[in-house]
Amino acid sequence: MPAKTRLAILWHMHQPCYRNPFSGRFDLPWLRLHALKDYFGMVHLLEEFPGLRLTFNLVPSLLAGLEQYNQGAVDAFAEIFRKPAADLAPEEVQYLVRHFFSIHRETHIKPYRRYDLLYRKKMDRLGSREDPDWRQVFSVAELRDLQVWFQLTYIDEAYKENDPRVGALIRKGQGFTEADKKTVTAVENEILQRVLPEYRKFQDNGQAELCTSPFYHPILPLLLDPQAGRKSNERLAPYDLDFCWEEDAWAQLQSGLDFMEKTFGVRPRGVWPPEGGLSEPTLRLLSKAGIVWTASDEEVLSRSLPRPLERDGHMAISDPGALYSPYTLSGMPVKILFRDHLLSDLIGFYYQKFPAREAAADLYRRIQALAASGPAGMTIPIILDGENAWEFYPRSGRDFLREFYRLLCADDGIETVTFSAAAAGAGRELQRLKCGSWINGNFDIWIGDRDDQRAWELLKDARDAFLAARDSLAGETTREIEELLRVAQGSDWFWWYGRENYTPDLDIFDSLFRLNLQKVYSLLGLTPPEALLHPVPAAVPVGRLQIEAPREALAARVDGEISDYFEWLEAGRVDILAFGGAMNIANPLVKTLFFGFDRDHVFLRIDTKKHARTYFETGFSLRLELQGNGRNLQCEMGFYGEAPETKGLPPGAAAAVGRIIEWRLPLAALNVVEGGEFRLQMFWSFNGQPFQSIPAHEPLTLKVPGARDYAAYWQV
Repeated sequence: MPAKTRLAILWHMHQPCYRNPFSGRFDLPWLRLHALKDYFGMVHLLEEFPGLRLTFNLVPSLLAGLEQYNQGAVDAFAEIFRKPAADLAPEEVQYLVRHFFSIHRETHIKPYRRYDLLYRKKMDRLGSREDPDWRQVFSVAELRDLQVWFQLTYIDEAYKENDPRVGALIRKGQGFTEADKKTVTAVENEILQRVLPEYRKFQDNGQAELCTSPFYHPILPLLLDPQAGRKSNERLAPYDLDFCWEEDAWAQLQSGLDFMEKTFGVRPRGVWPPEGGLSEPTLRLLSKAGIVWTASDEEVLSRSLPRPLERDGHMAISDPGALYSPYTLSGMPVKILFRDHLLSDLIGFYYQKFPAREAAADLYRRIQALAASGPAGMTIPIILDGENAWEFYPRSGRDFLREFYRLLCADDGIETVTFSAAAAGAGRELQRLKCGSWINGNFDIWIGDRDDQRAWELLKDARDAFLAARDSLAGETTREIEELLRVAQGSDWFWWYGRENYTPDLDIFDSLFRLNLQKVYSLLGLTPPEALLHPVPAAVPVGRLQIEAPREALAARVDGEISDYFEWLEAGRVDILAFGGAMNIANPLVKTLFFGFDRDHVFLRIDTKKHARTYFETGFSLRLELQGNGRNLQCEMGFYGEAPETKGLPPGAAAAVGRIIEWRLPLAALNVVEGGEFRLQMFWSFNGQPFQSIPAHEPLTLKVPGARDYAAYWQV
């Protein structure tokens, strides 16, 4: 009988340290809220599937924060919730209305009539007045209902389905009382107390393997060598950072392993390196710690092989054995598993748009097809975030997961295994490992932008100041400073710096990063440097769409490639990621839109999060809708055969897709001339179903510049 195909699924659970080092309060609530919605519920599902074997990566900073909540810690959101609605000060009402709709509307606000009514009331008033006095908009009863609904929508689906207290509140819907708020608090405290015992239970019965990451989730390759950023992406501009913080990396790793052993009674055998970041020095560190297995992304493997991995026109791996095998690096015992990027991303970003049964069946069919085409007994690793994706699924993705798990458990030819089981036995050997992460195979997000690099410089300066004084410090002070520096080494602060990602809470993330370093100087008895008193970002995003106009006329070559650095240098641009985040688009596919003009045409360049052609190869299509002066234009790009095609192009137009997407469209087709305006919106579909519109609501309005507009940028 042929060996079963093994499926290894890892859910990565992570939050940074939100504790303000001066006040002791948590400045952001996401650890608590995800604990209510996902950290308990994701492992609790194993109760329904005793044959299932899963791996959960629990980051120690998350677990430590959860313990602090269970010991009475509070966050800013919880304080606003607990205060009687009638006693809220004006600034607290502003805070409540700003923050208590902070969840995806379609899946967690719209299903509840009262909550959606409050949301629409806010948005209607925002449309008519820029900065309203919300006390004049919402009654005390409405403010109290908002307090309750924000907490209720984050409560785990199992409680919504089965707990009579939660069910009664949902049925009540509105007119909540202060006593109802106490009921919500009691339910929350109960869930928070159940999280760690639930993981311990399924670890002890063999259904779950618990692995971990270095304590505060630092990117190990960058701690060991910040130039790993350029080694993983040689196109990055040079930057002046040079250090090796192996002592810190080792302390982060060991303290994380110790914490897990103390909490769950078992020392983890595996480590998920933060952001999937691996390098050869990182592997040596893991080997030294006795780690049995680690993991990263298929892009890191592909760049490390003599011949890169290839996918066919249907995005199936041409050589399944190459991806679905554990590896070792020559001379090191630690096994490395590489996740199937496509399958992981389908769960993380795409299946949210489809009915649960249809999405689960599609994923299952893909796994079956891999099992049929690959060698017997191969292991398919799926690794992704175990919390954030579910905000964009109906009912937090539980219907999708239940159906997917049911299909797996009913299939005698597929076996779910833990990652320790997946790493057991013989594997293949790598002669070299190309450093990189699970995001584009490089470290651009964390060190590629000037804001990232400024943050690293501030961190290095604080660490250098500590080292200069360490021999004269008391032991307790030394330990406190080391802890603050390790908090500041976490990946999350750098994730939000730069242009790649957007959060309306950037000012709070930035403040927490700088406060940890300011506390270092305070403990050293030193005045913090002036740079540490000001935001790291050159400009903190304000959550509104920013359109930068072109500086010069353009003459772009439409080939789908970045063929010349200067080709688009003076083009206009729109940072879609920032706009997408502000408008609640889940995982916008587009990073940046560039646009420019010659005498007769508009040129458009669309930079996507991944290599643009791969989207079209996996079933996506893109439709542009342009509205001119009495004329409209629709052009659609997709795979309608074996190669990408574009429909609806007028005479004189051109389009191409490769790494990027480029278009050339005649202005005459829009009846627009110099000084005129037209509107543009992008519509993505996946397998023929609407997936995402960018912008989400109103189209962009772009102006055709004239000589006077360009002259505004001339310099003498």
